[in-house]
Amino acid sequence: MRPMPSVYSMQARYTTAATMLLLLLTVLGGVSLDLAIRYRMEGQVFFEAEQVVAQWSAQVRGGALPRSGSASGTIDLVQLVDAQGRILVASPAAAGRPRLSRLRPPADDRLQRRVECPPGERCLLLMANRVSPAPDAPVVYAGTVEPPLCATHRLEYLVGGAGLLLVLSGARLMWWIIGRALGPAEQQCRLASVTSHELRTPIAGLRVQLEEALLNPDHVDPRDTIRGALSATGRLEAIVHDLLTMTRLRGGQSSPHEPIDLTALVTEEVDAHVGGTPVKVCTTGEVWVHGSRIQLIRLVGNLLSNARRHAATGVTVCVGSDDGRAVVAVTDDGNGIAPADRERVFERFTRLDEGLRRDAGGTGLGLAISRDIARAHRGTLQIEDSPRGARFVLRLPLLDRNAIGGRRLVRPSRTISGRTADDL
Repeated sequence: MRPMPSVYSMQARYTTAATMLLLLLTVLGGVSLDLAIRYRMEGQVFFEAEQVVAQWSAQVRGGALPRSGSASGTIDLVQLVDAQGRILVASPAAAGRPRLSRLRPPADDRLQRRVECPPGERCLLLMANRVSPAPDAPVVYAGTVEPPLCATHRLEYLVGGAGLLLVLSGARLMWWIIGRALGPAEQQCRLASVTSHELRTPIAGLRVQLEEALLNPDHVDPRDTIRGALSATGRLEAIVHDLLTMTRLRGGQSSPHEPIDLTALVTEEVDAHVGGTPVKVCTTGEVWVHGSRIQLIRLVGNLLSNARRHAATGVTVCVGSDDGRAVVAVTDDGNGIAPADRERVFERFTRLDEGLRRDAGGTGLGLAISRDIARAHRGTLQIEDSPRGARFVLRLPLLDRNAIGGRRLVRPSRTISGRTADDL
């Protein structure tokens, strides 16, 4: 089976293809822009030159020689040349120069454009106008030196530089857009890979137990096989339940939110799990937040279960407020978590060696779900420094009592029995 390409390589391929297409369009656009600018600039020169030759020709046909200083605008080179090639009149800028052009328009096409490029000089943009169809009619030449932007490669450099900047900026933007578009696909691929790995172990164990029971019916107790199968299916059910919860949280499916006294919720959750590692609760009074009661119970329950699992003698839970945010700190007195692993433990299916040693039946999704719940409530869940053990700190926005019109806040009754994955 051909392996699926990585998301990074897909992003590189799509970005390269999009950049090449952008480069092609930029080249075509740059060439078109260069030609359009040249055509516009040269067209303006020829238009003004046509006006000048028309004025001089009209004066010659009227029987008078034009004044040498009658050039106008950017058209500074004007000459009146007779049929023998002698210069009769010239503008100041053209005085002392040889004939601007040897072109003599025919009688049936008396007005023509001309580009003359003398050796060692910049080219001239000229209009040549034969005064009349008569064989001895003089010719008026008018024009100017080609603009520097057209005479050199400066225009190409400017257009090319702008095009290169556009391509680089477009490539960077394409990389970002394609990365954002492939982000969900990357998460799904990673989740599918990790999930298949985690599901393989209990499924393989279940298969081995069932095959052994079939191959050795006289030596295997069916009750032990059934108990092992139930344990494996229970683990599979827990993994599927947690995956459904994470999918709903990351998919933006929201649960009904209500005002909740976080102090009461934490106290009730601690009281609901009596026995085992002792838990001490310290509070500073009511701390109200706005959120999903079921989801916050799940979050607090995950933190308490994790702390009890790693504690040596006890767990401390403190509820308070700080800088406009509700704060819940769950601290155990165990071995703690190394700084390098403090973010890794929030990844899906991540279980440290000590966690596996203390409880091998977990799903490795509890802390990932807890952080997703915190983010869904516009809060944070982090591991902070502690003199001993691990300290998980949850911060949520405090409820603005003015925003709810001062209505009476009531602690909801604790009814969480019979909850399913659809409730979370």
